[in-house]
Amino acid sequence: MRRLLLFSMVALLLVPAAASARAKTSGGVPLPPGAVKSDNLEYLGSFGGEGLVEGKFDRVHGRSVLITTGRFGFRIYDVGNPARPRLLDEFQPAMILDSSAAENPSDGYWQDEDMDIDTRRKLIIGALDPRHDNDDQESCEGVGTDPDPPILSKTRNPGCRSGFFVISYGNPHNLRQVGDFVDLPAGHTASCINNCDYIWTGGPARRTDLAYLGPFDEGGRGDGRPIWVTDLRNARKPKVFGNPIDLWRNDGATDYSHDVQVDERGIAWVSGRGGIRGYATKGTHRDPTSNLLREATPWDPILVAGGGVGGVNAPDSMFMHNSWRPTNDSVQAEGVEKGNILIGTEEEFIDDSCETDGRLVVSDLTDSWGGEQALNSTPDTPYRMKPLDTFHPAQDTSETAADSDECSAHYFELRKSTLAQAWYAQGLRLIDVSNARDIRQIGYYRVSTGDTATDSNSWDVAWRGNLVYLFDMNRGIEILRLKGGAAASARMRKVTAPSMKRPARFKAVSSLESGGLVCPLFE
Repeated sequence: MRRLLLFSMVALLLVPAAASARAKTSGGVPLPPGAVKSDNLEYLGSFGGEGLVEGKFDRVHGRSVLITTGRFGFRIYDVGNPARPRLLDEFQPAMILDSSAAENPSDGYWQDEDMDIDTRRKLIIGALDPRHDNDDQESCEGVGTDPDPPILSKTRNPGCRSGFFVISYGNPHNLRQVGDFVDLPAGHTASCINNCDYIWTGGPARRTDLAYLGPFDEGGRGDGRPIWVTDLRNARKPKVFGNPIDLWRNDGATDYSHDVQVDERGIAWVSGRGGIRGYATKGTHRDPTSNLLREATPWDPILVAGGGVGGVNAPDSMFMHNSWRPTNDSVQAEGVEKGNILIGTEEEFIDDSCETDGRLVVSDLTDSWGGEQALNSTPDTPYRMKPLDTFHPAQDTSETAADSDECSAHYFELRKSTLAQAWYAQGLRLIDVSNARDIRQIGYYRVSTGDTATDSNSWDVAWRGNLVYLFDMNRGIEILRLKGGAAASARMRKVTAPSMKRPARFKAVSSLESGGLVCPLFE
């Protein structure tokens, strides 16, 4: 999930060993003020402006396009020249534009953190979180955080609509909505299943009319919305299934199903509070709940692997944000068969200490296949997958990061053996995962001057060849080239970003103090 936050003010301290990081230009393009980068990255420029969440690439009628989403809604660019994208069209749903109470309705979309696209039908699946700025409904009172009484929270308020939009980009000069808004009891992320014939929509935290999903405790265990399934075979007339799925995911409690990534073998991996679970959505499989063979479907999937994640910084809350299972030979671990490696992001913000925030975790799936381990896990007898390795810049290198709420790992994308990860205020991190038992940082790019409006606030990344597109809430889209290519990570040297220090007079401000909208804050 993504966060819109007030950042801690930070000052940059360059260490002598990072001479290359002091470079003012990269391939003839000036680096932004306060930017540092590793030698193997070339900075190509930026575009797109603030309020950006993420983007995805496709081709339409032979034209390469980049589709982005953010507070502004949706934008589509021609990227025939990869370093100089050209805006073709933009679209903000009328449901947001018509808001009479929003201060700036053209900047009110939230959050579509992991926008999905149907490349076959040229459709955007845009999730709408209940914390959007459409406040013209009398029934949708509230703010993004969780004051007392809870009904004042948009997340708790059943009147704050959530679900997803379907938007056509078949004509990239004319983005348009297809059908009506799909109203659901979930809406933080919406993901394509079975070639986008079906949509799984999950998150955020519970609203007050979902008590039938079970209780949640003071620590937040159980405080989340599971997955709702929509039949989108007819995009103009979607059909929503009545019963949610991915239940009992947190040691027996139904909890926050955050996001879904479908691997190359068709298994849908659902990350959220309680770990990462893999589901079959087609074919015949043994169902661990009955020990019988049956046909898996998108609305009645079969749990086949995964479970709780070991090696995280916050085992009690264990919020897993997103994941990917590589099925080729680009990521290996001695003694682990191909296809048994699962990479996941822990999103966690613990106190004001960077060193304890969420990690990247590489897990061994071997003993989780069959689903029984995850199905039978309880607080008294918990099951956790074995970690092969973990990474965090402030824990696994000599980098010293400023005290901040902004040190958690976020979305990543794997290309060959190089994992590119957005790391909020820590910017872009490139990680060699060719040996899953010894993952290493091989590149970085970060902007840090102490200006909370322009410093790195990186949420997502996308590869295009050897180019990395970094999607940043403050800075827009920044484009970098990895010299040597993503397949060469094992031959690249381990690097450490320059350390940061924050003047003592600048106290870190938490999301609750600042009133920012937070994901995955359980409001």
